[in-house]
Amino acid sequence: MNSALCCFLFTPTSLVLWTGQPLAYPAVQKSGAAADISENFLSDGAVVPAEIEWVTTNFDRHGHDIKTLIDNDGFLVVLKSDASFLVEQVELDRQDFLDWIEKSARELAQETLSDIDRQARLSKEPQIFLYYAPRRGRGRANLEIALQHGVWGFPESDAGVTRGWTAISEIKRGDIVVVVHEFRTAPEAKATGGRLSSDKYLGTFTRIIGLVVTTRMYRDETTRIWPNHRYPNRFKFRIPPLFEGRDIPCSVKHLGAPLHEILRRLQVTGFVQKIDGSSMTKIVSLCIQ
Repeated sequence: MNSALCCFLFTPTSLVLWTGQPLAYPAVQKSGAAADISENFLSDGAVVPAEIEWVTTNFDRHGHDIKTLIDNDGFLVVLKSDASFLVEQVELDRQDFLDWIEKSARELAQETLSDIDRQARLSKEPQIFLYYAPRRGRGRANLEIALQHGVWGFPESDAGVTRGWTAISEIKRGDIVVVVHEFRTAPEAKATGGRLSSDKYLGTFTRIIGLVVTTRMYRDETTRIWPNHRYPNRFKFRIPPLFEGRDIPCSVKHLGAPLHEILRRLQVTGFVQKIDGSSMTKIVSLCIQ
């Protein structure tokens, strides 16, 4: 997503952006969301996600998962529609966008420079990443192999796309990656299968492991570590782990609402999410109890 398009959508305006269901307002993007705007509040009270691209064909080029939009009645916002799409497209008025760019040029430049300064600072500081590793298939066996070798690898599709690559590519030496493995639903949640809502996301995580990264992200397509897949995008980590906990409770009471929601979303998206020190402290305290 280009930041200029996102800023344009968040700018208060009386312009009608599209002719379908009126958009009441977009929510600020939540960390770890699978879409550029995770919650758009429509005038009928519905809350749906949206992805933002310059043109329609960029959606596939950037490796986005359209299932998120389809499952949640989301839509795509583009400056120009250059292909058909499986969900509704909202095409912005070109002249309105150009007028806004002209009026906002200085502010955009200042925000860009500030963002560059912020990224430069963050690149030198240790960061904390959260990742959900599922049990399905060889998930459990592959986790044990990773822990034995001190190497973590992220899956890649046949098209060469690694989900969540924007965050994954930032992992560097000195960072901490917290791996959460195998969620088990509590009987009292009365879940009937499929994606769980926040109120039914109750249970335990089989393991939570804190890994101290010892290399930057690197690519290795030749060294075979896992038998079922190459997992070519990798980092090495210190053995033994920084911390490890088993049968960690999962509920708003134990995790707090923000961390509870982040973990629920990660289990669905398969992405990697940065978290702050307070979330890390909560995770560690649960692991060492």
